[in-house]
Amino acid sequence: MRFPGRLSGSRRSARVRVIAVVVVATVFAGCASVAAPTRAPAPEAVGNKLAAAAQAQVPRSGWQVAWVTPSLQLTGVRVFGPQDVWVAASDGRIYSWDGTGWHVQRLDEDLGAMAAISRRDVWVSSDDGIRHWDGAHWSLTSHDGSVAALAAAGPQHVWAADATGIRTWSGTSWVRQYASAVADLRSISAPDATHAWAVGSLADGSGVVVAWNGTSWSVQATLAQPLSAVYAADAEHAWAVSDEGTIYAWNGRTWSASADLHLPLTAVAGSDAGHVWAVAQSGEILALHAADWTVAYRAPTTLSGIAAFDPTNVWAIGFDTIYSTVDQGSAPSDWTASGL
Repeated sequence: MRFPGRLSGSRRSARVRVIAVVVVATVFAGCASVAAPTRAPAPEAVGNKLAAAAQAQVPRSGWQVAWVTPSLQLTGVRVFGPQDVWVAASDGRIYSWDGTGWHVQRLDEDLGAMAAISRRDVWVSSDDGIRHWDGAHWSLTSHDGSVAALAAAGPQHVWAADATGIRTWSGTSWVRQYASAVADLRSISAPDATHAWAVGSLADGSGVVVAWNGTSWSVQATLAQPLSAVYAADAEHAWAVSDEGTIYAWNGRTWSASADLHLPLTAVAGSDAGHVWAVAQSGEILALHAADWTVAYRAPTTLSGIAAFDPTNVWAIGFDTIYSTVDQGSAPSDWTASGL
């Protein structure tokens, strides 16, 4: 299974970290702790179109380290409230923040993409297949371990995307809804039951956008660069990012390039059409302000995912570190086994 931003053994060992915050992580007998968060530096401009005047209008983000995990690749993140965050990891565990500490539930698989309707209706992919949390138990709903992305707009509208197309959850099984022999789909986003977008790449290296209209999926656009992630706020506002640094925007009619940042972008998310963030494998967290993108924070680790509950409650993940705009203050940082 491929995870955006995952480092190979050689690349991980060669990575040079520039530590901008001091984090102390202690791991023993299943217990970890993290030092008090440190505030992020001021935003910096990126891209040719970002002028100093536009940069000055961007509020300081307050990004900080939320937790350093024991050398894990973090693969999925969902935010259900100010004190309710779930993170999936490559060690087969779900880590959750409840406002007082981090808790863990072991699933014993290499976890990947996450999607959720609520904290009692969560989907996560793994090497063994797709698992569902109903608020009390995890159940294995599929034995297909090739799923690259998940999205959920309601109990009857859950989708899984991979290199062969898109499937939907019927309530009892996963049913093929769109098949493709040429599109490798890597990300999917669904703001409601009648609008969804999946993105990826074609065999020739170009990008592809496949759209759901409430009845069927069809190719909506082919773009110059392969696409790594998509976020749709509503029917008329969506963003797709590429490995090569271009951000494409959907205005309800067409897709067009809105920024060329020359960064390896891995994920994009938002709380609404006016508040959108993207992350890069190289560690940048970018924020959209009006029509411009700025660097809100530079992390010393790779970044592979981001999720937002509202404009002030945003979380990003990468290799072994969780970042957040939420001030955790002096809350206890121990994590313990939990049933979530």
